[in-house]
Amino acid sequence: MKFSYAGALVALTLASLLSACGGKAQYTVQGSVSGLTVDGLQLSNGGNTIDVPKGASSFAFPQQIDYGTEYDITITRNPDYFTCGVSGGTGSAGYTVSIGAAVSCTPNSYTVGGTYSGLVSVAKELLPGATAETDVANKVTLINGSGSQVELSSATATSGTFTAASLTNGEVYSISILKQPNKLTCSLTNPNGVIRAPNSVTNLTLTCVPST
Repeated sequence: MKFSYAGALVALTLASLLSACGGKAQYTVQGSVSGLTVDGLQLSNGGNTIDVPKGASSFAFPQQIDYGTEYDITITRNPDYFTCGVSGGTGSAGYTVSIGAAVSCTPNSYTVGGTYSGLVSVAKELLPGATAETDVANKVTLINGSGSQVELSSATATSGTFTAASLTNGEVYSISILKQPNKLTCSLTNPNGVIRAPNSVTNLTLTCVPST
């Protein structure tokens, strides 16, 4: 808050001096950029737009605005397969010494998954300490390469849909069965590929059958 008050005082003093000389203080609408690894970002302020190239760490509109003028920096166009946001993008010129919005971009995520079937519970097992046999939930664990894992359980459903990984455009996936269920053998089709945005992968098929 001390910086804001000090900034406002400086700005007001500058504006007063310029006004006395017959002019107005001018401000550049600008800010920082992070996470922009591709081209395609376009920002706007009022009727003015600028394109921000990949790798940029800052931006500035060429048209300056007068003291007291409202500014509103928005995303006119996101880069392909990215989503960007603006913080500190609205205000009135002169409230602080300079305008410093922050634009942050992150890659969109796409899921890898499909359907599963045959994941039945283990029938009639006598659990330790139990006096009667009962069905026991069965589980199968999937892994993407050496990374993320997902566990499917018959306690939820014996068949349905699943998501094995969440990746960004161009990333490679390799889904495999890390742990087989009890008394079942599961197989997986279409386990390998590359994410091609804007579509998620939904063609994996996990089929479980009783072990022989």
